[in-house]
Amino acid sequence: MSCALDTCADARHTSGHASARRKHQSIKILAHLIRQNRSPYVICYASPMDGAILSELVHAAMITSLVFVMMAAVELTSVLTDGKASQALRGKALRQYVVSSFLGATPGCAGAYLVDTMYSRGVVSLGAVTAALLSTAGDEAFLMLAMFPAKALLLFCGLFVVGIVGGPLTDWTLHHTEYRGSECCTLATLHEEDLKPRATGQGWRPLRIRTGATGPRVALFVILLVLLLVVLTGMTAHVHASTSARSNGGHEGLVEQAILISVLVLGIGLVAVAPDHYIHEHLWHHLFLHHLPRIFGWTAGALIAVHLLMAHTSLHTLVASHGVLLLLGASILGLIPISGPHIIVVTLFATGQAPLSVLVANSIVQDGHGLLPLLGISVRDAVVAKAFNFVIGLTIGIILMAAGL
Repeated sequence: MSCALDTCADARHTSGHASARRKHQSIKILAHLIRQNRSPYVICYASPMDGAILSELVHAAMITSLVFVMMAAVELTSVLTDGKASQALRGKALRQYVVSSFLGATPGCAGAYLVDTMYSRGVVSLGAVTAALLSTAGDEAFLMLAMFPAKALLLFCGLFVVGIVGGPLTDWTLHHTEYRGSECCTLATLHEEDLKPRATGQGWRPLRIRTGATGPRVALFVILLVLLLVVLTGMTAHVHASTSARSNGGHEGLVEQAILISVLVLGIGLVAVAPDHYIHEHLWHHLFLHHLPRIFGWTAGALIAVHLLMAHTSLHTLVASHGVLLLLGASILGLIPISGPHIIVVTLFATGQAPLSVLVANSIVQDGHGLLPLLGISVRDAVVAKAFNFVIGLTIGIILMAAGL
């Protein structure tokens, strides 16, 4: 009997070591794929290492173009409604938190970009931005939907609630600490030309393609067209990514490509039909020359810094532990302001090697690429929002882990 018990104990001990080795090996493989930019959930172009910096610059240009088109759409809405559209959210706190959390909870980063854009115009508060960042799971949301769809939808609903609660908590804390966020952009105003009757030649009606080849119109058209061609040609490399990457759901990566293509086509169409005043004053002088250089600079800098960090460090060591250390490591991993590294946590949960509390904490702290435009608007506000994300995410993770989840 004693020999049988000893044999059983040895078997369990050996099984535990084998499980730990499998977990460690799977984490290392995922970390290697992410370092090589082979994830289908990050816009990638299969560049060799010597072109890694160029690849990140192209990636930054893609993100900036998305933000530009969304800023242009918000600007257009303001012009067409004579500024009345923004009044639907400005000063209405609960509505801001609900809308921002909903946009953040949608898969991908586009919703967070839109909230960042509204913040730059003073339409929503920093707490509303934090609500969007709390509720977003970034591009990893597509992977979750592919690997565990039912649980993913429940997670997104939970993140939506966290955003609605965390947003006002952030604003309340900032108010009582007398923190002042960045001021609304002074260029985000309506001009006399915007208020002219729409039937005039400078208005939006009748809607038609503008034949006047002004410098700003041509420049914006060419830039957006080149980016569109880059995405279309890059899709071939995307489809032929590694077998390991495809096995995790390459179709979801193509969904992101389709969204990017749609947004770029929308931007090209907007540039083609917009009146000269809107092109010159709103798109060119305000958005392109005033906002985009800073957004692109911070986005590119962050992407390159993260690329170098991932190339020279072992991210898998953050989540190679168990219990509270695993939870803390997943939360720290969530501080990385891009999509991609968090696939490690998603895969560990999907394979039963990490509990729900770890996935929830990482999903709350991480915000995909949603923080990058905010860095271009205000670095200080971005740091504050990220700090709230970390504290709230880690706290909820600890509570869930203590409850056995």
